[in-house]
Amino acid sequence: MFFRHYLYWLVFFVVQKPVFMVWQHKLMGDISFADYWRVMFHALPLDLSVASYVMIPLGLILSAGCWCRQRLMRTATDVLTVVVLMAGLLVMLGDNGTFAAWGYHWDKNIFVFMRSPAEMLACAPWWMWVAGVMAFFVLLALWWNIYDKYIWRDVREMMPNRKQQWLSTAVLVLMTGGLILPMRGSVTVSTMNTGRVYFSDNQMLNIAAINPLFNIAESMGENTFDVGKYTYMPTEDAKETVGELIGRDSLPVDRQMVLRTRRPHIVMIILESFSQNGWEAMPRLQELSKTGVWFSHMYAGSYRTDRGVVEILSGFPGQPTSSLMTVPYKSDNLPNIGNILKQEGYDVHFYYGGDEDFTNMRSYLISGGYDERVSDRDFALSEKISKWGVPDHILLPYAGREIAKRYEEDTLKHLDVILTLSSHEPFDVPMNRLANPYLNSIAYTDSCIGAFIDGLRASEEWDSTLVVMAGDHGFPYPEGLQITDTERFRIVSLWSGGAIEQPQEVSRLCSQADIVPTLLGQMGLETKEFVFGKDALDNGVPQFAFFAYNDGYGLIRERDTVVIDAKANKTVRKGSSANDTGESLERTERMARAMVQRIMEEIEAL
Repeated sequence: MFFRHYLYWLVFFVVQKPVFMVWQHKLMGDISFADYWRVMFHALPLDLSVASYVMIPLGLILSAGCWCRQRLMRTATDVLTVVVLMAGLLVMLGDNGTFAAWGYHWDKNIFVFMRSPAEMLACAPWWMWVAGVMAFFVLLALWWNIYDKYIWRDVREMMPNRKQQWLSTAVLVLMTGGLILPMRGSVTVSTMNTGRVYFSDNQMLNIAAINPLFNIAESMGENTFDVGKYTYMPTEDAKETVGELIGRDSLPVDRQMVLRTRRPHIVMIILESFSQNGWEAMPRLQELSKTGVWFSHMYAGSYRTDRGVVEILSGFPGQPTSSLMTVPYKSDNLPNIGNILKQEGYDVHFYYGGDEDFTNMRSYLISGGYDERVSDRDFALSEKISKWGVPDHILLPYAGREIAKRYEEDTLKHLDVILTLSSHEPFDVPMNRLANPYLNSIAYTDSCIGAFIDGLRASEEWDSTLVVMAGDHGFPYPEGLQITDTERFRIVSLWSGGAIEQPQEVSRLCSQADIVPTLLGQMGLETKEFVFGKDALDNGVPQFAFFAYNDGYGLIRERDTVVIDAKANKTVRKGSSANDTGESLERTERMARAMVQRIMEEIEAL
């Protein structure tokens, strides 16, 4: 009976591996039939561990069942089985449904989304939710039927006398206690962790071997800002290495000046999911890039809007397992272009068509100096026609009217930050121009941006207006891009407006953390608060882009690139130019580790 239940749960978790691999076949790459078996085999430690956790209460129920009435035992076993089946199926289906877009298994951050059900529902079209619910109940019925027909047995029938009851109880208690070994994974100080199942140079095979339930539980036990996990060298060595990487203080300023005024009106547009790989669907931005400053090799520092907004406005890079925006007592202490320009006499506004309370955005914005904010609550119900809130063709004209009105009514300089949302999944936009839903959504927002810029151009203040545009993060387009692919982080970034004096393409490597330091450099303002950013228009500083994803990070330099999995503490992707040396690649790995260490140390000090 005990082993029958144990095998049932082990099979339940093991079969989820080929399901994941088939579901994510576009990301898996060129794999063989043998890889399916390899994944299931190497996944066994985690699956045995999770099955053991399930069996602990079940073993106690079976032990007690040697003495109590079978109806009570059956009820307790049934309840436990249904609860675990429901949790396991919910996580399996949800995890598979979001993986292609997110690039990682569910972790504790899923509970942040659950606090905002509307936003969570907006992540997928209605038919996908309906299909998911139907699949959930079909699979629940299937696994319940297997349990009811083949797993459950009346243990009292196997114990004809008191001696047999005592013996069965003792054996069940011993077997339940013995589950500690597969739960922990060893008898040493090392305990079970997701890195235990890594076995391949193909990162997707390693990811496929991870049990998503274990991944959630493990992440909940982690310290969000665990400096120790990312400590690779003494702090002074890390500072020196990062200083060499950034090079701001040690090299002479060779800045290109591209603005005709030091105090322009500034409109910053943070573009939802605008990957450089979707450039083909952005005709209006292509036009603007020819008359503006186009940063053709700009990279996002992370993979989510809450991380991207912080990096763009505060110049603070993304982290592998945390989001500063969601922790107000940390984000309150970040520098912010809103506060800096407010001190310079600027009037500061923020526009967003969604819920500003999602991921604690409101607290971050207020701390950053954005006292005047517009969000979904400022629009009529009839205007909230997108799953995420107010679509871009309504938000952008509204912001344009407000900006034009203030240009006419006062003599102040203005900073207006606009966060778009329509190019977020499920890409429900009122336009059907392109077959690919993602490309169609960014083409729609591109047209809205074009109309918005046309409106600004009609203003008398156009010649002193700078429009700064950047994607909040990339997107897995074309299909098949893995979270460790650097192209997944490459984003659209350009400056436009009448304040541009020197149109050009800037092909230097840069990241979102460089946007504010570059802008402040053009304005002649101090940038020392932005310790991880550099001036992308300064030819005297090194070129690089750092990025982080869920429990991993990477560094792109001119000559080489590394991507490091923090769980396994190993480099999972590397590349270098033909004339590069192994010594240079090792240096880049050290710089990447020093960078993430200094980021976490700075967070601890906030």
